[in-house]
Amino acid sequence: EEPEQPPQLGGGGDSPRPVPALPAFIETPLSLASPPTTSRRSRGQQTPVILLDTPSPPKKRKRGSPASSTSSKKSSPEAKLACVDKDDDDGMTCPICLESWEMCGEHRLVSLRCGHLYGESCIRRWLNESQRQTSVKACPQCKAKATFRDIRHLYAKKIQMLDTEIKEQLEAERRRNQELTTELATSKLCHALATEKLVVLQANYDRMKELVRAGGGRGAFGDDASGSSGLKSIHELAFHRLYMEKNFEITREPGCRVMLFSAKHSMLVASQKSAQNLFPGYGMRFIDPPSFKPLHFLHTSAMLIRDVAFSESQQLLTVASREQKIKLFDIRTRLCSSMVSAHDKMLWSCALDRKEREHFLYAGDLRGGVYIYDLRFPENILCEFQANENFSPVIHIVTVPPNKTFPSGGFLVCQLTALTFYEYSAASDTAVPTRLNVEGPFLSMQYDALLDTLLISVRANPNIPQSRFILGQLEKMDNTPVLKFKATIYGSQSTPVMTRPTQLGVEDNTLVLGYLQDKKMLMMHDVRREERVQTMPVNEVIYDICPVATQAGSYLAALTDNKCRVYKVNSSKR
Repeated sequence: EEPEQPPQLGGGGDSPRPVPALPAFIETPLSLASPPTTSRRSRGQQTPVILLDTPSPPKKRKRGSPASSTSSKKSSPEAKLACVDKDDDDGMTCPICLESWEMCGEHRLVSLRCGHLYGESCIRRWLNESQRQTSVKACPQCKAKATFRDIRHLYAKKIQMLDTEIKEQLEAERRRNQELTTELATSKLCHALATEKLVVLQANYDRMKELVRAGGGRGAFGDDASGSSGLKSIHELAFHRLYMEKNFEITREPGCRVMLFSAKHSMLVASQKSAQNLFPGYGMRFIDPPSFKPLHFLHTSAMLIRDVAFSESQQLLTVASREQKIKLFDIRTRLCSSMVSAHDKMLWSCALDRKEREHFLYAGDLRGGVYIYDLRFPENILCEFQANENFSPVIHIVTVPPNKTFPSGGFLVCQLTALTFYEYSAASDTAVPTRLNVEGPFLSMQYDALLDTLLISVRANPNIPQSRFILGQLEKMDNTPVLKFKATIYGSQSTPVMTRPTQLGVEDNTLVLGYLQDKKMLMMHDVRREERVQTMPVNEVIYDICPVATQAGSYLAALTDNKCRVYKVNSSKR
């Protein structure tokens, strides 16, 4: 008998035979550098060869996967690396079959209630098998209970999980760097102020020595220190007093909150609740400044008015009333000329710029966002700034015109718990925000462009148990904006109501007027003399105080819940 021949790797004859496993006596290396060779018989007949390392045939369901073309690319290492990267990407493949999911079809992208992603056919098959074996349908990854109703279709070409932790750390470091920069600039400013005060004290000490040596005469005090700066001395300053001039009723319904005077238009307006049942809501009452008589009423909104602003170069009045739109009215026709909105958010404050940016409108929302509009295109937002850390409402926005310190100007944004200055760069209209060195919470903010001073009303906090009226000026220290304090006036211990103080420039002096809520008094403080010069009892809460300049003299209009109290400012020298 002829010895039994070993089985051939390739099929021959009429029909090919299946390829059995290699016998044990055939030595095969563990790692094959090239596909195994075939017998001479198979070479001669040119029959198809089945390689041992050929992958198994694909399934019946063919998907848009790159697996079908990987066999021809395995010869290059780059193709292998690309293939490995694609297989390892959890955001592109189904975790059950490890194949790419599709946008449509039976293997489309779906998710369970727990949030894990699968191909639809795979997860349905898995849930059926899980129900058959364990009588419980569960997610393959987290083992949470799932049903077919929990399957939701997702519409995405690719899902990738991005690690944002490094980005968040970078943003935190940037904010920390900004805080440290502001703190350093504030410390340098305090050091400069202390040095200046030390120089003044040293000069006073030297003058005192000269006075003693001169035998008690005026000596070196003949020239006051303030005379060198061009200001009058304290002894030459006039004394100012307030006298009640008029108290008239604006409306019978309570709801007056804000008041504003425009010297350009010689117009005084005050917010009030509508007295007409046909037009419920709130509006603005126009008041004649010389005679202080109420004039016509302009209905503006259905909500309580929070802020108003005049345009110096245009006949416009802007009203913000905690609604989703800020309305602009033409004061000549008293008609609404345009409206602006910001992603359907409630807008609390508004401001209009001047000079080169006379068409710019600023708006602040309930969550600390600030928006800039061009009045020529009110339907589009020109620029917006969203809050990163502080999400308290924006209660006031004021514009700062260009000056020596800030050549391009900017604008101040006061939130309930933060005060930020946005400085415009010289090259463009891009604004750079800097949080100022003032600790809140805040009640109001008022900027006087003529005096270039900023008045801030601050509530009591754990560090300072009294409210404060802070009068300051914007300065730069190491190219960082800081607020230089000129006067700090202490007020009430409790401030349950948001009220607005004001500042009044008289000759070479500044008067600060505010309402003391716990004592129910109207207070006037002399900044140069550093003393409270007058207090007047007022039984009603004064929500807003507005200086009014007329040909007859200077007045103060104080707004209560439904009345307006007018005070005449008189000056005298003792």
